Amino acid sequence: MKKIDFNVDMGESFGRYSLGNDESLMPYVTSANIATGFHAGDPLVLEQTIRWAKQYQVAVGAHIGLPDRQGFGRRQMDLSPEELRTDIIYQLGAMDAFLKQYGLKMQHVKPHGILYRMVGEQEKYIDTFLDTIESYNPELYIMLHTGCEALKRAKARGLKTAPEVLIDLGYDENGNWVMERVKKARSPQEVAQRAVTVAKEQKIDTIQGKQIPVEGCTVCIHGDAPNASEVAQAVREAFEREQIEVVNLDGYFA
Repeated sequence: MKKIDFNVDMGESFGRYSLGNDESLMPYVTSANIATGFHAGDPLVLEQTIRWAKQYQVAVGAHIGLPDRQGFGRRQMDLSPEELRTDIIYQLGAMDAFLKQYGLKMQHVKPHGILYRMVGEQEKYIDTFLDTIESYNPELYIMLHTGCEALKRAKARGLKTAPEVLIDLGYDENGNWVMERVKKARSPQEVAQRAVTVAKEQKIDTIQGKQIPVEGCTVCIHGDAPNASEVAQAVREAFEREQIEVVNLDGYFA
C-alpha cells in the first residue's frame, strides 16, 4: 500500500485577528506546521493549536518564519547568518516549551514563506540553517521542497529529511513552486487529484499544463486558504478511496 504524510500550515491567527479554522483541519491531517510567533501567531494561538494537535493525534512541527508579521513572512529580508541562527533557536525553544506542557515532542521543522526559499536555496543561509537544526535537535525532520539544495546537503550529513510537495500551489516546469502573496481558493477536487497523483505516480502538473516528476513523502496545503477545510477533507477522502495510507513522518519512515 502507498503511504503519504499530509501536512498543513496553521496557527497563524494573532490577537483579535483570526486566520483559518485550525481545529476543523485537524481530523484530516497527520502533521501540523504551527507558526512560532514571528511571521504569524502568538503564545495563546500557539498553545491552543498544540492542544488541538494532541487531541486529534496530529504530529507537531515548528513553522519558523521571518520577523515580519505585516508581510506575513513573504518578503525577503537581508538577515545575517547569525541573526538567522538565533531567530531559529528562539522559535524552536518557544515551541518546545509549550510542547513540554502537553507531553509532546517536536517532529519536524519547516520554514515559512520566503524563508523556505532562503534556507532551501540561497548559499548564504543553507549551511547556517542546517548547522542550527543539527546542533539544536538532529532528530528533527527537515521539511522543504523536494530536490532543493538544503535537503541534498542535509541528507549527505545524515540528517532526517522530509521532501514535500505543495499541492495547493502552482509549479513551473523547473519544479519551482509559485508564491502567492494572498492565498487563493483552489478547487478541492483539483487539489485532491494532485495529491493522489503525487502519492501514486510522483508527478505534479505545472502552470504550463505539463506534468513533471516530484519525489515527496509529504503533501502540504495552507491553512490560510479561504476553503482550506473543504480542501483538506477532499484530499483525505481521495486518499481513502485510492487506498493510500495517511501517516505522520515517523509512520512513513518506519
